[in-house]
Amino acid sequence: MIQLITGGAGFIGSNYVKKTMEKGDQAIVLDSLTYAGNLENLQPHVNGRNVITCKDRRALTEATVDGNDVTTDLDPAAEREWLLRKLDGRPYVETRSEDAGPAIRTALESEPLVFIQGDIGDAKIVDAALGEADVVVNFAAETHVDRSILEPDKFIKTDVHGTFNLLERCRRHEGLKKFVHISTDEVYGVAEGESEFKETDPINPRNPYSASKAAADRLVHAYNQTYDLPTNIIRPSNNFGPFQHPEKLIPKMIMNALNDEGLPVYGDGKQVRDWLFVRDSAAAVDLVVRHGEVGEVYNVAGNNERTNISVVNSILEHLSKDESLIKHVKDRPGHDIRYAIDDSKIRDQLGFKNEDSFENNLRETIDWYVANERWWRRILDSDEEFRRFNEAWYKERR
Repeated sequence: MIQLITGGAGFIGSNYVKKTMEKGDQAIVLDSLTYAGNLENLQPHVNGRNVITCKDRRALTEATVDGNDVTTDLDPAAEREWLLRKLDGRPYVETRSEDAGPAIRTALESEPLVFIQGDIGDAKIVDAALGEADVVVNFAAETHVDRSILEPDKFIKTDVHGTFNLLERCRRHEGLKKFVHISTDEVYGVAEGESEFKETDPINPRNPYSASKAAADRLVHAYNQTYDLPTNIIRPSNNFGPFQHPEKLIPKMIMNALNDEGLPVYGDGKQVRDWLFVRDSAAAVDLVVRHGEVGEVYNVAGNNERTNISVVNSILEHLSKDESLIKHVKDRPGHDIRYAIDDSKIRDQLGFKNEDSFENNLRETIDWYVANERWWRRILDSDEEFRRFNEAWYKERR
C-alpha cells in the first residue's frame, strides 16, 4: 500500500509515518514545512534522493508588514536560502508541480518514503501525489488554539480550504481506496459534568481552531454522503510525546522548567484534558486505515483525564524543580474547561488499546526532551515566527 500522508513532518503525522514504515508500506509525505513541520521528525527516512520541491511554489518570508506576516515571491537566491534552512541543508530534487509525478514515481522505485515540500492547497501537486497513492491520511492543519485566536485566517486557509482542495482532487481520482481525516475531540466543545461525547453527538466548537477543524470534519462527511468518497474521520484527544512543538502545554512546561523560567498556567489551571500518547494515536490511525468501516467516525481517547495544573506539577516533580516556577497568568478567551470522549467504538470494533500508563508515557516524554536539547533549543533560538508569536501572546499575560 502506498499512502499519501499530508502534514507528515508534523508531530502526530511524523509518528504515523514511522508506523507505516514499520508496517512495510510506502509513504508519500506532503508537508509545506511551516513553523511546526520539521524534517528532523522523519529521520532516518529522508535523504537527497527522496526530497522533492516544486520550483513554482510560493515561500513565506520571515518579514512582517505592520506587525503581520506576509506572503511574497522571493528572488531565487532568497528562496534557495529559505528552502535550505527548512531542509536543514539536505540536497533535494527540484521539479514543477505538474511534472512531479515522474519524480515521485522514480523515488518510490528505490525508497520506502518520498517527501514533497508542498501545500495541500496546490491542486497540481496533490494530483501528482494521488497518481501514486492508494490511501490518503490527512494530518495537515494549523493546530494551536492560542494562535487561532490571534490569526484565525491561517486556520481557515489550511484547515478548511486545504481540506476542501484535497477532497476535490480525491473525488476525481479513480482507484482511491480511502480518505482518512484526522479531526479532534475539541469539535465537540465543553463536556459538562462527568459526561463523555460519543461519535453520534452534535459538535459545538468554541474557538477558531476547533471551528476550522469542525468545518473540515463536516466537509469530509459531506463528500462521503454526496460523492460516495470512501472516508473515515478520527477524533483523538490531546496528544503528547516526543517531537511535539514547544508551543504546546507539555513541551512548553518541560522546556521552561529546564531553563528555570516561569511556567505560565492559564487561570487556576483546573482545565481538564484527556491525554493520549502519540504512539497510541498513530496505532489508532493505522487500525482505522486498515480496518475502519467506510463512512464511520472514531473517537480515540487516552482515558487519562488530568487537570493542567496536575500535569505541570508532575513535570516539575520529575525534573526536581520547585513549584515556585509556576506563574498563573490571564486565561485565554473562551477556554473550554473540559474535553472528554467515549472511544468504546474503536476499542470494541477494532481492538484499540493504550500501550502504557500516562505516568510512564509522561516520564518518557520528559526524558526525551532532556536528552534532545539540540532539537528544541534550535526552535527556541532560531524560529523567528515562534518568537514573535510568544511575544504577542504573552505580553499581556506576564
